[in-house]
Amino acid sequence: MTSVRVVLTVGVAVFVFVIGGLVGGLSIWGGVTSALELTRSSQIQQTAKLAETVNAFVQKVEQDVLTIADVLSESAQELENRAVIHVLKPFAQNKEYLNDITLVRKNRTNVWVGHWQGRVTAELNIELDEEDYRYAIRGRPGDGTEGFDDVYLETTDKRPVVSYTKHFSDCCGTPVGTLYLDIGLATLSEALSQDQGKDQRSVFVFDSRGAVIAHPSMIGKDAYKVFHRLPRISDLDDPVASAVLKKIQTEGVNFYDIQVQDEAWLVSVARMQAIDEKAWYAVSAVPRRVVLGPMIDRAWMVGIIGLLILIAAVAIAWVMGRSISTPVSRLALAADAVRTLNIEMPTERVSRFSELNSAEQAFRAMLTGLEVFIRYVPKNLVRRLIQLESKGRGVEAEEREVTILFTDIAGYTSISDGMDPKSLAELLNNYFEVLVQPVTGRGGTVDKFIGDALMAFWNAPDHQEDHADLALTAALEIQKVTQAFNHERVAKGEKPLVTRIGVHTGRVLVGNIGASERMNYTIVGDAVNTTARLEALGKDIGETLCISSDTREAAQADYVWREVHRVTLRGRSQETQVYSID
Repeated sequence: MTSVRVVLTVGVAVFVFVIGGLVGGLSIWGGVTSALELTRSSQIQQTAKLAETVNAFVQKVEQDVLTIADVLSESAQELENRAVIHVLKPFAQNKEYLNDITLVRKNRTNVWVGHWQGRVTAELNIELDEEDYRYAIRGRPGDGTEGFDDVYLETTDKRPVVSYTKHFSDCCGTPVGTLYLDIGLATLSEALSQDQGKDQRSVFVFDSRGAVIAHPSMIGKDAYKVFHRLPRISDLDDPVASAVLKKIQTEGVNFYDIQVQDEAWLVSVARMQAIDEKAWYAVSAVPRRVVLGPMIDRAWMVGIIGLLILIAAVAIAWVMGRSISTPVSRLALAADAVRTLNIEMPTERVSRFSELNSAEQAFRAMLTGLEVFIRYVPKNLVRRLIQLESKGRGVEAEEREVTILFTDIAGYTSISDGMDPKSLAELLNNYFEVLVQPVTGRGGTVDKFIGDALMAFWNAPDHQEDHADLALTAALEIQKVTQAFNHERVAKGEKPLVTRIGVHTGRVLVGNIGASERMNYTIVGDAVNTTARLEALGKDIGETLCISSDTREAAQADYVWREVHRVTLRGRSQETQVYSID
C-alpha cells in the first residue's frame, strides 16, 4: 500500500513534469523552428542581395563600356593618341573596379591606360602583328562577339580579372576599333568579408566550373600568388564550399542542410547572371549551432526554471500530503488499536482540513462511546473473539471441557448493611479490580459479576491444555492479592473481606448465547452449578478454597493437596471429594 503523501507527491511531480515538459518542449520547438525560418529568410535575402549586386555590377560595366564607346565615337573621330588618352584616363581614375583599358585601332596600334604603382598611366602606339590584331579585332572566340570573357588570373600581378570586349564604329558605322576592359575581382572578396559578421557566416562566390570568384580566404593582394591559375574550390581549405559545389552539381540551386565534419550547416544559394556562359553562384552558409545557440541557452534556462518549479511543487505536495497523511495515519493507528480494544485517544491536534478535523472529532466521540462500552464487556474476551473471527474460526456455541472459578464475599450481607450505595459500589469496584487481574493474567475469561460474586472460566475461547492449572494458579493468586487488599482496609480501620473460591472442571456449552440484539459469550451447564455449590460449601465447612476431584484429576502440576470434605452435591447422585491446596 502506498501512502497519501507519496501518491500526492508523485502525482504532482508527474503532472508538473509532463505539463512543464510539454510547454517547454513546445516553446523550444517553436523557438527552434522560428530561428531556422528566420535564418533561412535572412540567408535567402543575403544571397539574393548579393546576386542583385553582382548583376547590377555587370549591368553597370556594360553601361560604362557603352558610354565610353559612344564618347570615343563622337569626340575622337580619328582615335588620335592624345584624344583617346584624354577620354580614357579620367574614366580609369573614376572606376575602382577597372584594372586597365586597351584600345586596339584599325592601324594595328593600341592605346593602353591603366593603374601602375598607385597612379593611372598610359602606353601608346604599340604595334600588333597580324595574328594579334585579328585576335583583338574579332574577339577571343574569333567570331567578333562582344561582352564578358572568361575569368582568369593575370600572369604578372596575380590578380583575378574578367575582360569585357566592345567593338565600336564611327558616326558612319564603320568599324574603327575595339575596347578591352580588364575588371579586377580581388576587391569582391573584401566586400564579402564584411558580410561574415559575428555569426561565423561564410559568404563566397564561384562559377559553374568551380572557379573561385570571391572568397574570404582570398583577401589581400598576395592571396593569389600561390596559384598558377584561377583557384578552384578544391584548391581551398574549405570543406563547406566543396560540399556546397557538390550539392549544386547534383541537386541544383536550393536551400540546403549539409553535414560537414560532424557539424551541420544551413546553406542558401542564389544563381547570378552568367559570365561567358558560365553561371555564377552566391552562397551564404552558417553553422546550425550558431543559429540554435540561443535556443540551447533558452532550453537550459527553461530546464532550470522547470526544475525549480518541480522542486517547489514537490515540496508543496509533500507538505500538503503530510498535512493529510499525518491525521489520517493517526486515525488509522487509533482505529487499529481499537481492533484490539487498546483504546487511547489521539493527541489533540487540529487539522488544516475541515473534513479531516471533523473525522477526527467524530472518531474521538466514537472512542468515548467505546470506552464506556468496554466497561461492561470483558476486554480480553472481546479481543480474543475478534481474533478468532478474523481467522474464520467463529464463536458458535459448542460443548467443551472447561475449568470454572467462582468467588464470593463471606458475610457480604452484613457488610453491605448500613453502607450507602455509592460507598458500596466503590467497595465492589475496588474489590473486583483486585480479583480480575489474576484471572486475566492467567488467560482466564471473566464471564460475569453477580452481586459480590465473580465467575470466570478457562479453555474457551482459546484451547488451553493446562486450563485446570491456570485456574488453580489464579485461585491461589486471588488469595494472595486479597490478603494485600485486606491489609490496606485494616490500615484504614475497615473490616477485611473474606473471599471464598470454588473451582471445578466439567463439560459445558460455550459460545454466543442470547438474542440477536443482545448476545453473551458465556458457558451453560451443570458444571457451572457445581462450581457455585462448591464455593457455597466453603461456608459450611469453613474453607475458603474448595476444589473438585475433577479439577484435581485434570491438573498437571504438583500441588500439596488436602482432602477437606466428601459431599453429595445437589443435582448429583454420587459423592464428590472436595480438596483444597495448602
